[in-house]
Order: sequence, then structure tokens, then C-alpha cells
Amino acid sequence: MRKVTTRWHTWIRRPQAIVGAVVLCLCVGALGSWLRGVGQRPLAQSGLPISRQAVSGQSVGCAIRPCLALTFDDGPNPIVTPQILDILARQQIKATFFIVGMRVPGQEALLRREYREGHEIGNHSWSHPDLSKLSPEEAQSQIELTQKVIANAGVPAPKILRPPYGAVNDMLAAHNKLTIVRWNTDLEDWSQKDPAKLDQQLVASARPGAIILMHDIYPSTVAALEPAIQTLKQQYQFVTASQLLGVSPGDQGQFFARFK
Repeated sequence: MRKVTTRWHTWIRRPQAIVGAVVLCLCVGALGSWLRGVGQRPLAQSGLPISRQAVSGQSVGCAIRPCLALTFDDGPNPIVTPQILDILARQQIKATFFIVGMRVPGQEALLRREYREGHEIGNHSWSHPDLSKLSPEEAQSQIELTQKVIANAGVPAPKILRPPYGAVNDMLAAHNKLTIVRWNTDLEDWSQKDPAKLDQQLVASARPGAIILMHDIYPSTVAALEPAIQTLKQQYQFVTASQLLGVSPGDQGQFFARFK
């Protein structure tokens, strides 16, 4: 016992040894706390649908691998919209749906499905009029009614607006508080009902940074969509309109495509 006691007294008389031991204990404790914290945190919110992460086009890699944004107007449609959602789910891609407010009542569950599956929701007016021909009060009412019916369905009110027919005047551009998202590629699926030709048009019209306009109300669009996506996935990644443009909620202006 004398030999052990002698070594203990010899060690404790060295101040630098005491300091080193204290620092070592503190470092070990901090490391343990950090490791426990890492185990409790989600990894970069990777489980969230991509459209809810406020990710810009740059951060999703559009400069590395070209991006496309598929957009669908005029829904929700109880027959066509679910088929399009099924295709997007199978292909594991996200899109943007511009909602006509008067078509939401009775289809709230379908709207919630769009949001739940990670798609972006936009405002497409209440009853699809030409907003540029309305008074400022009438145009604002068209937008606000749609905002409310979407929010009442349990989905966050949109941050983006697509005016029907792409019609925008100075009044709407100046007073509207939503980001205006238009398009640079119109598939014209309202006039072309041949799925094979629609498939060809979609593939042929694709360009890096394109915002493609379609509608989730036509069965021919459903029939053409999946073959075209399968072809385009070899070259492009599909993102929401806001991701493609790199816009954040409240950004003002009109956007047609991503040009860089």
C-alpha cells in the first residue's frame, strides 16, 4: 500500500497532469453529448417531401443535371388527377398543380393527397376568368377565394399564382402578392387528344430549365404522360416550379423558365 500511496502523491503534485486530466474528461463528455444529439436529429430533413424544403434550383443540382418542371392546370379533377398522381408516384417525381378554387369543394381529400405526396400547390384563380379584364377588386377576390378554400382543405395557402391564359396586366403585376409562375412550353393538350402525339410533343419540347404546361383534366394527357417521363428521365431530373426557378415565398415578379 505504501508504494501505491507514494505514486498517488507524486502524481497529484504535478499541476499540469491535473489540468490535462480535467480537459480530457471534458472532451470525452462533450463528444458523448454530440454523438447522442446526432442520433436524435433527422438527417437534413431527408424524409420530407422535396417541395416542402424551400430548396432552390441550384441546390437540387439543375446546373449539374438539367431540370424540368411539369405543371398541371385546372384541377383537381376526381378522375384524371388521381391517375396523374399515381404516375408521378410510380416514377418518383414531383410536379406543380395550379388549382381552380371552385373545383376544390368535394375534392379536399384529393388536394391533400397532392400536398402529402410532396407536390407543389399553386393558385389558378377561383373560376378561371381573364384576370386582366377584371377590376382590381374582382381580380383580388378571385385569388383570395382560392387561397381560402385551399387552406380550409388543410393545405397551406399557395405562394405562387398562374393567371388563367397567362394574362397579366400592370395592375395584377403590381398588386398581387404571390409569385407569378407562367411557362415557356405549352403542350396544348387541350387541342391534341392523340396520346402518341402528345408523348412525342412532350419529349420533343423538353429543354433544360423548361416549365411545361399541361392540364390534369384530360384522359389523353394521362395516357401520354408516363411514356414521356420514362424517356425524359434518362436526361432530366423533375422538380417543382419553385425549385426550378429558385424562388422563395414572397418573391415578386413573373417567371417563365430557368435560363441558367
